Amino acid sequence: MTDEPLTPNRVLSETEAVSARAADRMLARQMNAQWSGAEQAELDAWFDESTLHEVAYWRLEETWLRATRLKALHSPMHSLPVHQKARMRPYIVGFAATAIVGAVVIAANGPLQLFQPSTKTFSTPVGGHLSLTLADGSKIDLNTDTTITVSMSPKHRSATLEKGEALFSIRHDAANPFVASVGNHRVIDLGTQFSIRADQSRISIALIAGSARFETAQQNGSVQTTDMSPGDVIRATHDSMSVGRSSPQDLKNSVAWRRGLLVFRNTTFADAVQELNRYNDEKVVIADASVGKLSVGGTFFENDVHAVLNVAQQVFGLSVHKRGNDFVISR
Repeated sequence: MTDEPLTPNRVLSETEAVSARAADRMLARQMNAQWSGAEQAELDAWFDESTLHEVAYWRLEETWLRATRLKALHSPMHSLPVHQKARMRPYIVGFAATAIVGAVVIAANGPLQLFQPSTKTFSTPVGGHLSLTLADGSKIDLNTDTTITVSMSPKHRSATLEKGEALFSIRHDAANPFVASVGNHRVIDLGTQFSIRADQSRISIALIAGSARFETAQQNGSVQTTDMSPGDVIRATHDSMSVGRSSPQDLKNSVAWRRGLLVFRNTTFADAVQELNRYNDEKVVIADASVGKLSVGGTFFENDVHAVLNVAQQVFGLSVHKRGNDFVISR
């Protein structure tokens, strides 16, 4: 099949333009040395009004930061192109998801109440999200291409992540602790919010708030235990484990998928593309290894493949061609 060159073809909608102008004013105020707590509260309230407000702000902030880093840029960022398919479903955060229980289909536009006692398996498609509200008031948010089994009873609360990524907001019960398992690893809730992501042979657990205990079953039958504090990030394979730290902002960015967003900060282009491909049937392929080492930053809608392609073209001057169902990026 012949490669088809990709060209920018989108102009900002009126809603986005208004959000961008408002974000411009708010960012200018935050750059002021006299920025106060009241002004920060006003900014946070403005974010809560619309996801577009937050996206406009983050994109503008990234443009401002990029201006100080990429002085060799010859032209400013233009409007981000959007593929015809993306325009048909702009800025969708909730998708339909399937619960694998008697082939019952559940809409992901609202929370699902899971009553006890029960054991059920839930799954999301590529690009899908699902929010579960358990009978005890705990919540589990499922990211793209995720499968999880949840078991609830008066004396037992647990979840097993088969694949994908989930954010757990658990109500603490000392008499009946919540246990989240993935492979031979377990996270035991001590009153907390944490995320778990399973990527092939490696998992990562990030503690966002509260406290939790991480356990790994060893081949000799022993159990390795680590108590986690907010900001701790554990990366583990079947037979190894390491503990690192993340800032509050990095933790917030890591779960931006709950709002249908991906946030990159000094991320290699290869890692950014790998993350984007998790959410889309249309894949981006990097044909040149040197391209993958480039650093990219910004906030993108997870289903907006063309926004990332636009960065490749206009920021880095790269070539983008359509090849079958893939977009190929090269020098």
